[in-house]
Amino acid sequence: MTLLGRQSTLFVGLAVAVQLWGCGKKGPPEVPLLLLPDLVTDLMVRRFGEEVHVSFTLPTRNQDGTAPADLDRVDVYAMTTQPRFPRDRILELDEFEEAATMVVSIEVRPPQVSDNIDAGEVKAADDLRPVQGFPVAIYETLTAETLVPIDPWEDERREDDEEELEKPTFVPLVTPPQPGPLQREYAVVVVSGGGNEAEAMRIAVPLGVAPSPPPAPVVTYTEEAINISWELPPGVRAVVQGSEIFPEAAPLPSRPLVEWPPAAAISSVTLPPDNQSNTGAGQAVTDLSLTPASPPLRFSTIIAWPHVEVIPTRSLDSVPLLPFLPSSPIIDWPPASRYGLYEFMESQDGSQTIPQPVNATPLTVTSYADERLEFGLERCYAIGTLDVLGGLDVRSVLSGRTCLTFVDIFPPVVPQGLTAVSGEGAISLIWNPNDEEDLAGYLVLRGLSPGETLQPLTSEPVMENIYRDSA
Repeated sequence: MTLLGRQSTLFVGLAVAVQLWGCGKKGPPEVPLLLLPDLVTDLMVRRFGEEVHVSFTLPTRNQDGTAPADLDRVDVYAMTTQPRFPRDRILELDEFEEAATMVVSIEVRPPQVSDNIDAGEVKAADDLRPVQGFPVAIYETLTAETLVPIDPWEDERREDDEEELEKPTFVPLVTPPQPGPLQREYAVVVVSGGGNEAEAMRIAVPLGVAPSPPPAPVVTYTEEAINISWELPPGVRAVVQGSEIFPEAAPLPSRPLVEWPPAAAISSVTLPPDNQSNTGAGQAVTDLSLTPASPPLRFSTIIAWPHVEVIPTRSLDSVPLLPFLPSSPIIDWPPASRYGLYEFMESQDGSQTIPQPVNATPLTVTSYADERLEFGLERCYAIGTLDVLGGLDVRSVLSGRTCLTFVDIFPPVVPQGLTAVSGEGAISLIWNPNDEEDLAGYLVLRGLSPGETLQPLTSEPVMENIYRDSA
């Protein structure tokens, strides 16, 4: 082998060695794949008297869009605070969890990968854990311990106060702001299989004295709707003028600011030739005539020696009227009590369910028409009073339930357009058909005129809207 051949072989060997050595070299660390489940949906937190109901729907996907969700459990935390002004900063999730109390931790059943279940595994029917995509409802009973507020910001607030004391500042003599009403704030946190957490929006409910509920509602129904009505609860908040406007009230009348004399009843005014009226722009006014078509005028006479000046003005009928100025309350009065209509739905597995509102917005009247009428179905209704406390909605305990099964006791409408056509040995009848879905047929009756009682001609209802009487 020549020297050139040896050098070429050595170069190729070194290149291969460098490549092999480079393949084993580690590159920059990559970010590990972080699966985080979506937040719960349909989150609803409501207080009914001494119970707080929390309901939500479990997610089915991860935040990157993959499915099923890497969801291990859902933790619900609650914390009682007394808001201050200015408001303290919002706590981070880990700070909230450290200061709050865990109400419940709900384990979620993992998605079933295969339909083949080994004998040692627990069957899905025996697993009471909720599955992804299903609604969950829990409730917390308010006790004396839950009414004691905590202050997670106390330490940092004290540090801020110490820093402010070191600065020579002028402090005005003003009344310090009063703390707000007690409230209990809830956080619903989803936890992945790897322990990663994400929380939904926090919702607070007031802990003040709840209003009184109305009595159990009265439920009646017609052929088209269910009518629910109830009486006013004790201690109900009424509407105060200035804080709310009566939508059904008539507009306030208007009136003039001053009483004005009636218009002068004259037909003409003659002035001296040497009179110079200001209204005539320096021209002599010798005659001022009023025609029947002219609007009535009012004249104000001003004595200015040696002449008399007459100034016409409009009548009271054409003077613009100023309305009453709108009133405003001296203090901010809480809004009037409102009402929520709820329906109780029993779950098939016997789990806890939250009462479902029937009306989308709180009611200001004591009646409601529910058009979801289905004969043969039972519905249970209850009423709750809703007041506003510290800007938050506080609800009473629900009234007693009123349950009713709706039975179709309403007869069909009277057939219309009955026509009789006589023929050889028979009379043919025809009428407009009815459109009731549960129509069972028609009964045909006959009687001699005048005054004879009608007697049925058929022992069974006639299904068609025609009949031939050959008797």
